[in-house]
Formats: sequence, structure tokens, C-alpha cells
Amino acid sequence: MLNHDNYTEVLEVLEKTMQDVLKAKEVPASNEKQCGWAANHTLEGAKNLARAFLDKRAEWSEVGV
Repeated sequence: MLNHDNYTEVLEVLEKTMQDVLKAKEVPASNEKQCGWAANHTLEGAKNLARAFLDKRAEWSEVGV
């Protein structure tokens, strides 16, 4: 997304990514070999954050909200 100049497309990709999190069955690379912080990864936690983020979708374009 670096230097991508279409703001609407960036928001669409972000929304699709959060939707993918909600559909996930596991946290990728959630093991000590691939991530030293694997013990801190939880699928439910990631889904809760994605849900909260998507709940504010209407405000994503507002600065300072």
C-alpha cells in the first residue's frame, strides 16, 4: 500500500483484510519458532479488534474522531 494514491481503494483493502481476520481459523505464524511473542497471539483477540475496527467503518475518513 506504500505510495498508493487511491484512498478509496486503500480503505477497501483494509476492510477486506479485517473481514479475512473474522473468517480466520488460526493465527498465522503463532508459534515460538516464527514469532517470539506467539504466546501473546489469540485468534479471539484479533477477531475482537477487527470487529471493533469494522464497527467504526463510517468514521475511517474522519480525522480526529
